[in-house]
Amino acid sequence: MSELEVQGLVKRYGTNLVVDNVSFHVDEGEFFVLLGPSGGGKTTILRIISGLEPADAGRIILGGQDITRMTPRQRNLGMVFQDYGLYPSMNVFGNVAYGLEARNMPRPEIEKRVKAAADMLHLTPLLQRNINDLSGGEQQRVALARILAKDADLFLFDEPLSNLDPKLRYQARRDIVTVHRTKKRPSIYVTHDQTEAFAIADRIAVMAGGHLQQVGIPDELIQSPANLFMARFIGTPPMNILPGQLIHKDLAYVVNIDGREIPLPPKWNRTLEQHKQSHIALGIPPSAILPQWFLNSTENEPYVMSAEILDVEPLIGEIIVTLKLSDNATFRALFQEGDEAFPEVGDNIKIGIDTQTLNLFDPESELAIKAE
Repeated sequence: MSELEVQGLVKRYGTNLVVDNVSFHVDEGEFFVLLGPSGGGKTTILRIISGLEPADAGRIILGGQDITRMTPRQRNLGMVFQDYGLYPSMNVFGNVAYGLEARNMPRPEIEKRVKAAADMLHLTPLLQRNINDLSGGEQQRVALARILAKDADLFLFDEPLSNLDPKLRYQARRDIVTVHRTKKRPSIYVTHDQTEAFAIADRIAVMAGGHLQQVGIPDELIQSPANLFMARFIGTPPMNILPGQLIHKDLAYVVNIDGREIPLPPKWNRTLEQHKQSHIALGIPPSAILPQWFLNSTENEPYVMSAEILDVEPLIGEIIVTLKLSDNATFRALFQEGDEAFPEVGDNIKIGIDTQTLNLFDPESELAIKAE
């Protein structure tokens, strides 16, 4: 077993606390993604796990063994850096074989492993080529082949696709998943790209400001964000957050947004009875807002109101629409593109809100309020 346990990691650079008491685990065979904005502490965590940076506090347990004080060589990890870390003085074979040669592996075994890795990543015709003669995508595959040839206990990927143009990113992403599935070891992948994270992750941990914001599967992060940062960060477009007034009315609760009273389902009653504040932040997922031509085709009865169209942003198969509810309240909806003639900017349309998918947040603590 090669499960990874990260326990209470802390890292400071002078007075700057860049990793603040971060803990998570990665199961054997799991593809785990660290996602978040730049400067959130993601790469620092990866460097601590790899042994390139010492931790100020905390422990790293890999396969039941404490590796916190071990050197990088003693940890037996495979790592792909953002700049790939290839040796320009060597050819492709030399770069793939380097780590195996450093461990004094017999030559026949080295050649066998290099050939197998090169075959899998379509590098066999390039084995004698110099690294400087390769394209960015080819260099990225060489970096992957190097760790594929190694029997590592854990694989680490530090934004390995950031240097590739969009056309190459998809195939490179598939190559990384191939390496992971072949090795069946835990993998940690660092990125700031949500699309990338959602495409490959078994679970995602979101980092910001040195803090671990939330860990979960992609659907959980989208539908049940743990706090206001998560609600505003995850999704394209992200969840709409509207300040409102919580009102107890007719044995139920509504949220007043500038005179519009949006009803909350009965599942909230028990929780909100314990909520002593009237101020609340209402989270409306963009996908929970239905255009007027879909109002009769939904299973849940939506809350219907009118709104003015402020902006229309066409995507492939979808449309992001900015809507004005009042002078103080605007939000964005994600509509599916259809055959209907779409209203124009300035038009007023009816929309429905699926109240079953609403989220609530405490505006002071910024934490999500969970329905019991």
